[in-house]
Amino acid sequence: TNTMLFVGGIDSNTVSADDLTALFGPFGALTYVRVAPGRNCGFVQFATRASAEAALASMDGKMAGGSRMRLSWGRSQPGSAARAAQ
Repeated sequence: TNTMLFVGGIDSNTVSADDLTALFGPFGALTYVRVAPGRNCGFVQFATRASAEAALASMDGKMAGGSRMRLSWGRSQPGSAARAAQ
């Protein structure tokens, strides 16, 4: 089950992984958070599909660091949940 959200439209110079964690953490346990340097996008993976669906429905189009986020389903990173649990 895919629980990875793609976060587009952010400024990777002003939005950090900590910012994404603060924005998306209230929706449920996060297993992976990354901002791609210079790519103006990031990824947030939740422990459950329900949490990811709630975040997608609530946060798409919201502001982060002065930019409007565009959310969509991302591709799950193989083993990312296992890496985050270590």
